[in-house]
Amino acid sequence: MHIIHSFNEKKLDEHASGETAFLITNKKGNYLSLGQSNFSHMQGLLFFEHERWELFKTIEDIKINKEMTAIKNSLSTVQRLYKDGTEEFFNLFNNSLVYSVHNYTGELVLELDFREIFNFDDKGRIYSIKKEDDIIIIRYDKFTGHSSSVIDKTRFLAIKGAHNFKQIGEWIKKDYPYDARRGSKSEFYIYKALSIEVNGRAELVFSFSDDKEKAKEHLEQVYENTHYLMHSLQKYMAHTFKSHDLALDVAMKALDDLLISTDRTERSVGIVAGLPWFYQFWARDELISLKALMLQDKHYLVKSILFKYLAAISDDGLIPGRFPGTEADVKSIDSTGWLFFRLKEFIQMLVSKKILDTYLSLSELVAVKRALEKAIHGLVHNHTIGGLVINNAQESWMDTKPANRKGACIEVQALFLSMIDMHNYIASITKSKQLFKGIEKEYKEKVREAFFDGETLYDSLTEEAASDAVRPNVFLAYYIYPGLLTKKEWKTVFDNTLKALWLDWGGLSTINHTNHLFKAEYAGECDVSYHNGDSWYFINNYAALAMHRLDKEHYAKQISRIVHANKEEMLFSGFIGCCAELSSAKQMKSEGCLSQAWSVASLIELLHELHRQ
Repeated sequence: MHIIHSFNEKKLDEHASGETAFLITNKKGNYLSLGQSNFSHMQGLLFFEHERWELFKTIEDIKINKEMTAIKNSLSTVQRLYKDGTEEFFNLFNNSLVYSVHNYTGELVLELDFREIFNFDDKGRIYSIKKEDDIIIIRYDKFTGHSSSVIDKTRFLAIKGAHNFKQIGEWIKKDYPYDARRGSKSEFYIYKALSIEVNGRAELVFSFSDDKEKAKEHLEQVYENTHYLMHSLQKYMAHTFKSHDLALDVAMKALDDLLISTDRTERSVGIVAGLPWFYQFWARDELISLKALMLQDKHYLVKSILFKYLAAISDDGLIPGRFPGTEADVKSIDSTGWLFFRLKEFIQMLVSKKILDTYLSLSELVAVKRALEKAIHGLVHNHTIGGLVINNAQESWMDTKPANRKGACIEVQALFLSMIDMHNYIASITKSKQLFKGIEKEYKEKVREAFFDGETLYDSLTEEAASDAVRPNVFLAYYIYPGLLTKKEWKTVFDNTLKALWLDWGGLSTINHTNHLFKAEYAGECDVSYHNGDSWYFINNYAALAMHRLDKEHYAKQISRIVHANKEEMLFSGFIGCCAELSSAKQMKSEGCLSQAWSVASLIELLHELHRQ
């Protein structure tokens, strides 16, 4: 099957042999993912219910009786192309989907799977279908397991534009191969609800709600204003994505798709970590991803997100790991460091453009400085041993137990050094006292003495370091705080790290191939490979960025291969037009969460920097 990306007279076309699907989202957290056939139970049409912070699945698939030949992504629309006929899926408008079929005569089959995304209870599920005037109303009732007469929830899907339809009413079994490989639940029964007669062309609108009248009302609004909505969307795309590189446009669109506005007053806007299952605001992921928004001049948005985290710093120097969170959530030792690293970049960017006063007042800069002092003191008094910032086993970004990174980790030290440097910088801007003057040099020497032996920059000071574990976090350390080593020392570290981790397809494994913990294949929900072999796209991008900044000619081969692999994965694999979370070390694949914010945000950073050379 062919995958086509076409936008602003630029086009990319390639044959894809693996599992592929498209992903359409909107700013309300809803999404649609379909392909030739669904390979995950998390595909289909899902709506985000804000108060419960839950994704609710409705449509499993929409099918015409033809052989699919291609998926075409035009940013504002996606098409499934057939030998005879075309389906077009327009962006979601709030809780509605606009869909059309062209050059096709036959039946259009609608399959349903109403449920919360992680609710696998298939008892007491009842669909009823009727027509009210020119609208098809599908009612879904979920009865409790204890009584067949007590309704747990009711949902409605309204459809307009179907002139003739017939009910099918069959339950059919679906097996999802991607879920099976991940060790997730992979067998489901879905409801083959109805077929719609199409004579050459059909234009349909689907609207969802827990209130029938609201579903109908919104349906009518979208149906009557479809052309206006589509024109507005196309104008937005043309205005927002205007790079000379189609891959960069696609990447910026993928990140834009993960930016949502919620109805929750305590957290109204942000970047969800990924789809389909990381649909929360994860502090580390969101803060890492912010640089890509800065590069698109989204200054007010960046400021809004940064200041929400700034206000959330606790007395121990940490910020909540995610929103919404639970008491069982593991702390994130590095999120505070990423917050101030991005704040420094934000301030420096505003200063370089001579617009600092437009976005940050002196009182806000003072507030940043005070929050930074609180964070530094909190980390020193609560999270240091022997003068180094330490963390528990699952508090770094490599947050699985098999990774075993309890202790002092190199990227965390780099972030803490960056925080001290940030304080010195902002004190100079605000013409205030540099409380930590001189401490930066002392801490830098302490980190060098503990982590660097002249050849190797250790990943972490744990038993694992003594057992010769090599990891790619040294590239993060350079990206965050390049002053830790000299250029010559960094080249030695990079060269040795690449020998241990390099993957010929264009990536880095998360542990050296000779280590007893190394796993060549992604293990799915069983996390033994997650940080012990699997190649993470965001780390690969930052490694390429670090190599480019250090010596782009010396590392030209590795940089080129990483860029090529990341583009190929984004454009022609998994959720096309999105960047996956990770890949097996053995072979480049789209694995883990298939649309990951920091994967695509780091690619945007990398492409921006390469375009500037």
